[in-house]
Amino acid sequence: MKQTGENRAALSDLERDLLPLNVLLHCRTVVEGKNFVTTGVMTHVEGELFEVELPEFEQFELGETVKLTVYSPAGIQTIPSIVFAKYEGAIALLQPPELQKRFKERREHPRVEIEGSALIVGVLSDSGEEREIKDAASLNIHDISVAGISFSGPDAPHFATRSRLRATIEIGITFECELEIVRRERQEDRMHCGAKMHVLEPEMLRPLRALILRQQVQKNADVRRSMGKKR
Repeated sequence: MKQTGENRAALSDLERDLLPLNVLLHCRTVVEGKNFVTTGVMTHVEGELFEVELPEFEQFELGETVKLTVYSPAGIQTIPSIVFAKYEGAIALLQPPELQKRFKERREHPRVEIEGSALIVGVLSDSGEEREIKDAASLNIHDISVAGISFSGPDAPHFATRSRLRATIEIGITFECELEIVRRERQEDRMHCGAKMHVLEPEMLRPLRALILRQQVQKNADVRRSMGKKR
């Protein structure tokens, strides 16, 4: 038990020593691809994505492996990455998993707005027993992350705070999950809920992450397009 406590203390000390990921924001960033090297500015570091603003964005290929050299206040950071998307004036790049050993991010799972539906199929008791729900109304999904979701629809007793539910989610992909209601409020004749979400099929996490990444990229591209029109 003592050894476990010492290990936890060591991990805590390590976490305190980690740099915040946003130390890379607005920093000069060199992007080196297989045939081209250029310099830009890091403009987003959210979730599993980097965004680097640079005029020569068309020179990089989707899926291309690149090396980022970020000149940050905490020193020069060298990071391997892959080009995930490109749009007017910028490229989006995947953050490598080993980045978590060097940096910490306050918001672990970014949420994205998305259209879809949820169907509650069962209510779970504290012991894990499930009570099936028949003829449940379809719910409208508003946003989602890999670990959370918000939705609205007709109110029902099982939407009490801390209720545990089993649901089917449809957002262009379909998967089963367990939900724990953490927030609820009434708005006129509808109920709005926020819930923790646990995806039951591990193989569905990959397409869910990919969908969230695409939504992040679309949002950033729309913002950049809107800023371009205002100029």
